[in-house]
Amino acid sequence: MNILIIDDSPEDREQLKFLLNLGGHFELFSVDSISKAFKLLGIDMRKDMVSQSYDLIIIDIFMEGGNGLLACEKIKSVSHLKDIPLIAVADTLSMESMLIAFEVGVSDYISKPLDNKIELIPRVNSALNLKKEMEVRKAREKDLKKMTTLLESSNSKLQGANRLLKELATIDSLTGVANRRYFQMHIRREFKVSLRNKASIAILLADIDYFKSFNDIYGHQRGDKCLKMFATALKNSLNRPADVIARYGGEEFIVLLPNTDQKGAEIIAQRMHYMVNEMKIKHSGSKVDSRITFSMGVSCLIPAKETTVEFLIANADKALYQAKNQGRNRYVVYQDENGAGV
Repeated sequence: MNILIIDDSPEDREQLKFLLNLGGHFELFSVDSISKAFKLLGIDMRKDMVSQSYDLIIIDIFMEGGNGLLACEKIKSVSHLKDIPLIAVADTLSMESMLIAFEVGVSDYISKPLDNKIELIPRVNSALNLKKEMEVRKAREKDLKKMTTLLESSNSKLQGANRLLKELATIDSLTGVANRRYFQMHIRREFKVSLRNKASIAILLADIDYFKSFNDIYGHQRGDKCLKMFATALKNSLNRPADVIARYGGEEFIVLLPNTDQKGAEIIAQRMHYMVNEMKIKHSGSKVDSRITFSMGVSCLIPAKETTVEFLIANADKALYQAKNQGRNRYVVYQDENGAGV
């Protein structure tokens, strides 16, 4: 897939290329200015006049001689470019700059210096995978739109097609992660695989602490931005393609970790707490910290014939309840009546 790098530093461009090559990405294009990037992208041109398409753009938003945030906003305003994910690169990124970046369409960010920034690879893969999923969904939506033209004579049939369109969606429109319906289908498949292979499977159930207070204080627009950033932080904590995160409802998110034991699940839980803490989102309405925190329940088991998906999720929910009762801003691993993980 084609990746465009926009950075005025030759050293940083080469470092980005080196890291991307390590991740198996070789179709790379780079420019040293926003004006050159606009020419490549065909800004202010018709789509059919653009010779090359791109699947991801990595941009230094604080380049000399150009405003990277305005450039991102301009890119997202062009119809044939608006679905290309943007990853921002910056020496430092304040909370205000981060919120503006997400507002203008940036999907992720990484800080400089770029030496040993190996986390760039999973972030790039995540952005490219999301674009693939969006393209699949758009293709499905296009097919369904064709279907609706055949049903225009019947209003009831048209309504049925619209319901089908919604049911086929697998991505949560606000946060960009999987939705609950997709998760419920996916976990049943993985549960059967774990049962057949006698492999451990883990569930993490996360809930943002005092999120209602956050919305009451800062408003729902800031609340939506917070949810996007929170989902991104949790997703960036995952390394394997088989790991899945979904929005479970409101400010609650659920994570599936196939072929993962309790120790591995705890490592992911700790990494997620670190990533969320690093966002440094102010929350004056929290009773546990001055910043956004979350509580998490962890459930892990090796499926047997008598166990179910519902049992696994219910245990994670019980552990989440315990985490809240114990003061929030922590994770708790579910233990059975004998004090052992199930």
